[in-house]
Amino acid sequence: MAERTADTLSGRRILIVEDEYIIAADLAQLLEGLGAKVGPAGSVADALALIARQPAIDVALLDVTLGSEKIFPVADVLQARGVAFVFATGP
Repeated sequence: MAERTADTLSGRRILIVEDEYIIAADLAQLLEGLGAKVGPAGSVADALALIARQPAIDVALLDVTLGSEKIFPVADVLQARGVAFVFATGP
């Protein structure tokens, strides 16, 4: 099963928007270990800048709350581009 997952993620470009460094680093390490190319961002502004520079994003993992910001402007841009995304948040 892990081999099939690695094949599925190999070369995929994944955007991670997470303001907790340890969570972002762990996710990036896991996904890169499965062959994905990860672009991390820790704020709405960073994520929007990364999206502007990297138009070919396959999927995104979005933390809903980034400090005092909400991720929804990033989700709007991704949705307009047809990029699948998942909202992830903690208590």
